[in-house]
Amino acid sequence: MAASRSKAEERYAEIQKREHGMKQDLDKEARLRLEKTARLRQLRLAKEAEDAAAKQAAKDIKAAGKSAFKKAPHSSGA
Repeated sequence: MAASRSKAEERYAEIQKREHGMKQDLDKEARLRLEKTARLRQLRLAKEAEDAAAKQAAKDIKAAGKSAFKKAPHSSGA
């Protein structure tokens, strides 16, 4: 009877070990997915910031160009 109990305990230990390994694999996959999502989010935010900066620069250049064509006040010299 002791032999059958130890075989059952061994079998249970093998099952626990296998389940633990599967859980670790799932945790690793979830972590990798989250890391990938975070990297993509960083890239998207960087691209949005770059686009906003380029848009603002174009707006500033356009505004500077308009002010360059305005007549400068003439100082009346005597």
